Amino acid sequence: MKILFIIFFFSISKASLAQSWKEQIINNAKAVYAPLSITTFNKPLYFRISESQTIGGSAHHEVDHLSIVLDRELLETPRLTPDGFRMLICHELGHLFGGSPRKNVPPEWDGPTAHDGLSLMTSEGQADYYASLVCFRKLLAIEAPDSPGPNFQRVGARLKHKCEVEAGFKNSKLEECLRAGLAGEDFLKLTFEFNISCEKFDDSIAPNLIRDFYPDRQCRLDTIVNGALCIENQTLVLDFDQMENNGCRQEYAIRPACWFP
Repeated sequence: MKILFIIFFFSISKASLAQSWKEQIINNAKAVYAPLSITTFNKPLYFRISESQTIGGSAHHEVDHLSIVLDRELLETPRLTPDGFRMLICHELGHLFGGSPRKNVPPEWDGPTAHDGLSLMTSEGQADYYASLVCFRKLLAIEAPDSPGPNFQRVGARLKHKCEVEAGFKNSKLEECLRAGLAGEDFLKLTFEFNISCEKFDDSIAPNLIRDFYPDRQCRLDTIVNGALCIENQTLVLDFDQMENNGCRQEYAIRPACWFP
């Protein structure tokens, strides 16, 4: 009986520990972005857990509030890593705070729209860029000291070269950049082991700016990596109207032409 109790107690403790980093990451995101939502939009920001059986999240800009909705299946999948979770949340926050380019208003939409007739929501590619350019760095800066770290043995030569040689990062900044690349892979592989990698790149050129749908998955990962390479300090809220103000000036860190030609 004693042995069974010990096993049961260990299982509960392990489950609580596994849940604690998820709660901590959500709380960190709340701490940064809930006040920002008030000062930027004069609307509260809520984080909610849905009962959806899908693995993902979504962002919503409503008349009287903003929200980030996380699917319960997302929180339960064994593929979820702490940094992958941060990157997913940052992508969703990017839809709200990532600025221009923004999406077009969807058909039959009866919710709020922007002053220029476009959606209030940032495009998918820009949300990916914002995630690593701004948000992921901010969340790492306030992570708990005992937060589980990544496996740096996964870092390949190309990612290391881009972070260490092209961007010139050292020490904690280098680690931050490498973590962003690995986090991008984890985020984009949450549902399946897609054939993407920080050691590859998408060299295609989109004929037009992609506003309303996802760029190809490798293109999205390239976007996250490029955002992580930027050496400039960025504001937490990017320019809502002028998309040229929302990109890094270093050539190696610009938004990829596979969605931002």
